[in-house]
Amino acid sequence: MKYQAIVGLEIHMQLDTKSKLFSSAPVSYGSPANTLIAPLDMAFPGALPTVNKSAVISAIKLAHALNMHISETITFDRKNYFYSDLAKGYQLMQHFNPLGRNGKVTISTSAGNKVIHITQLHLEEDTAKQIHTKNETYLDFNRSGIGLIEIVSAPDLNSGEEAEQFARFIRKLALKLKISTGKMQEGAMRVDVNVSLQKAGSLDKGVVVEIKNLNSFKNIHKAVDAEVLRQINLLEKGVTLYPETRRYDEKQEVTIFMRNKQQKEDYHYFPDTNIAPIKITQDLLDECLSEEKTKDETLDKYPLTSSQKTTLLSHPYLQTLFVKLLNNGVSGAVAANFLTSKTQAVIKKDGVNNLKKIEADTIALLTLYQQQKISSKQLSAFYEQLLDNKLLKDIYNSDDDSLIQSEKELMAIIDSVLMECTEAIKDYRLGKDKSLNYILGQIYKKSNNKADPKTTKQLLLKKLEE
Repeated sequence: MKYQAIVGLEIHMQLDTKSKLFSSAPVSYGSPANTLIAPLDMAFPGALPTVNKSAVISAIKLAHALNMHISETITFDRKNYFYSDLAKGYQLMQHFNPLGRNGKVTISTSAGNKVIHITQLHLEEDTAKQIHTKNETYLDFNRSGIGLIEIVSAPDLNSGEEAEQFARFIRKLALKLKISTGKMQEGAMRVDVNVSLQKAGSLDKGVVVEIKNLNSFKNIHKAVDAEVLRQINLLEKGVTLYPETRRYDEKQEVTIFMRNKQQKEDYHYFPDTNIAPIKITQDLLDECLSEEKTKDETLDKYPLTSSQKTTLLSHPYLQTLFVKLLNNGVSGAVAANFLTSKTQAVIKKDGVNNLKKIEADTIALLTLYQQQKISSKQLSAFYEQLLDNKLLKDIYNSDDDSLIQSEKELMAIIDSVLMECTEAIKDYRLGKDKSLNYILGQIYKKSNNKADPKTTKQLLLKKLEE
C-alpha cells in the first residue's frame, strides 16, 4: 500500500528589534540571566503593554514578501495556559485577527519548483527560557516578551526535503528584509512540523503528529523522513495511529514520544483589553514597502549573480563593505567574489567586530589585487594575517611582495621548473590537462606566489608548444 506524506510547518521567527514586543526591555542574545527585563516581562501587577511599532513594520514587510493579504486592523489576544515559563499565565498574541492571511511562495526542490500556500502570519511574544538541572528548573526572563512572527504553512509539503527548502526560503527572506538574525543555534528561528500519511487515492489526510522545536535545517529534513517511515511501518502492521507530540532524537535519528494530543487544548482565547485595535493605514504600508524596495534596489545596479546578491543581502555588513569597495575602485566582480566567499565565512564563524577593525586594510588589500600587484594566493594569505590582527603595512612590502611581471624573470623561473617536471610535460603533451595546473603550481611555489598568473600562463603555454 502506497502513502503520501502530508507536511505543514509552523515557523517561529524571533524579531531583531532593539526592544521587546510589549515592553521597553532591550533585546540582546547572550546577556547574563534576568538582566534584560521590565515589570511587564515578570508580570508585575499594574504593568501595561505598549506595542512595538518596529515589530509591526517587520511583520508587514514579511507578510508582503509572502504575497499575503494584510489586515486593515490588527488586534492582540490572550492565549491562556499555565506553565512555568509564562509568568502572566497567558501569552499575548494574534488569534482572532492575524496580521497576514492567504499567502503563497514558490520553492525550489530536486523535482522542480513548487508553490506552497501560507495560511497565516501573526505576531506573538516569546516565553522565558527554562534551564533544567537534575533537581531544579531555573528561569531566565531575558527572552520573555521578545517579539516573534509565526508563519503557518498549508499542508502542501510532501517530504523532508521540501520541508527543509521551505524553511530555508523563509529564513533567507527574513535575512534579506533584515527583520531577524535567523540564527537557529540561538533560538532566533524554531520550527514545528506536522506530519501525516494519506493513502493513495484517498481524500483522508490521516492522523497528524507534531514534532516540536527543530533547530536546524538538517534536523527538519531528517525528522520528517523519520516520522514518515515510523508511521508507514506502524500502519503496515495494522497499528492505529493517534494524534501526539514528538521530538526528534539526533543521535538515534528517530522521533520520540512526548505527549498525547487526543483532546484539543482549550486556551480560552479572548481579546486583550489593554491593547486597542491598531489601524494599518496606507501611509504605514507605503513606509514599509518603500523601505523594502530601497533595500532590494541597493544591489540591482550591479552585475551580480542571483546567488551573490542573495549572499550579500544576508548580512548588512556585507552590503556596506561591498559598496565601500566599489567606491574605492574595486570592481563589482572582484568585490562580490571575495565577500561571498572569504568574508561571509568569517561572519558565520566570528561575527563582524574584527572585520570592522580591519576594514581599511581590507579595502587597501583588495585594491592591490585589483591593480594586479598581488596574486589571488597572496590575497588569501595576507587576509588571513589581517584577521590575526596584523597590519597591512607590516605584512606587505611593495618591493618584496609585488607580482613578478618581467618576462625575463618569469622565463627564468619557468625554465627552472620545467627542468624538474619532465613527467608532467609528457602528460600534458599526451592531453592530460591537469598536469598544466601542476606545473603552474610549482612555478607559483618557486616564486613565493609572486608570479603574475596571466603572464605566467601565457609564457608557459608558449614554452610547451616549442
